[in-house]
Amino acid sequence: MTLKMLFGRRWVRALGLAGVAAAGYVFGITSDRLTAQQPGNLPASIADKRVVAYIYGNIPVTREDLGEFLIARGGHEKLELLVNKKIIEVEAQKRNVTVTWNEIESGLNEDLRGMGISLADFQKHVLPRYNKSLYEWTEDVIKPRILLGKMCRDRVKVTEEDLKKAFENRHGERRQAKVICWNKDDLKIAQKQWEEARQGDVEFDRVARTQADPNLASAAGLIAPVGKFPDVEDDTCTKILYTLKKGEISQLFQTPAGIMCIKCVAVVDPDPNVKFEGKVREAFEKEVFDKKMTATIPMFFNECKKTANPDLLLKGPPNPQDTRERVNSIIQQTGGTTPPMPTPMTPPMLPPAAPK
Repeated sequence: MTLKMLFGRRWVRALGLAGVAAAGYVFGITSDRLTAQQPGNLPASIADKRVVAYIYGNIPVTREDLGEFLIARGGHEKLELLVNKKIIEVEAQKRNVTVTWNEIESGLNEDLRGMGISLADFQKHVLPRYNKSLYEWTEDVIKPRILLGKMCRDRVKVTEEDLKKAFENRHGERRQAKVICWNKDDLKIAQKQWEEARQGDVEFDRVARTQADPNLASAAGLIAPVGKFPDVEDDTCTKILYTLKKGEISQLFQTPAGIMCIKCVAVVDPDPNVKFEGKVREAFEKEVFDKKMTATIPMFFNECKKTANPDLLLKGPPNPQDTRERVNSIIQQTGGTTPPMPTPMTPPMLPPAAPK
């Protein structure tokens, strides 16, 4: 459990703890055919599509060969991602849901705006972190995301209360606090240091700077102002903060992150210059909808996956016997003779133990 889950994104952003996550889907081939043979009775057009190269003028290298080659070098690790992508495509076909290149391009531009970077910087600094090309990002990340969004769009409902809470959280009264966290097993230490922290501002800061979290310790526990309705599952911390007056310190309380106490250090008045109307309202409508969509997509996909009931047969790279059968097939195509299996080597005798 992280502070982000307890206080919301704004608290974590102030501590420099926010991260970037991305989902990935990768194409692959999982054929169980290990030989590189020219298909016998297939039409020429189909046979040609299965061949990706020739050697010696007439020996084909097929898509199956390439697939097995990639699987043996780690492609099997991507099978589940490929299966997930296929499930999304099948469910989209059932619903006649499609995605256009313009929509994919818009999705990419939206990603860039959200990160605040140019396409060139995205390719240079972001894509290498995920070991993806720009094509893979658009085809394996953006496209599935758009398809899933279209399929579960009707499930997302934004109420007037949702919008008012989001606006109040951003532009209404906010509280700033200092936080001290202890390990959940360190109750006695927490009680002792809590008593010390209550003696005054200097004592509180001294204890706050000794806590285990380096980000909180470096700031003497200070976090950014937080609104009354943070977008978190457990808002216990925020509720306790809003019961305190400026300068007051809470009792010790348990959270999934450990034992905690909060000191209210400032009350930020509402912003009188921002009204909940016009473009401001439109911006919040989109923001709240996107947040709900982000939460809905995984649940919808899990339902689809349960219906698809995938059975992943490939558990790892080809074993030595599979590899040998493949090599034998290639040798036979060239007219060679398959060498016999080598006799297992007898391990050398160990030297006698030194006398005691």
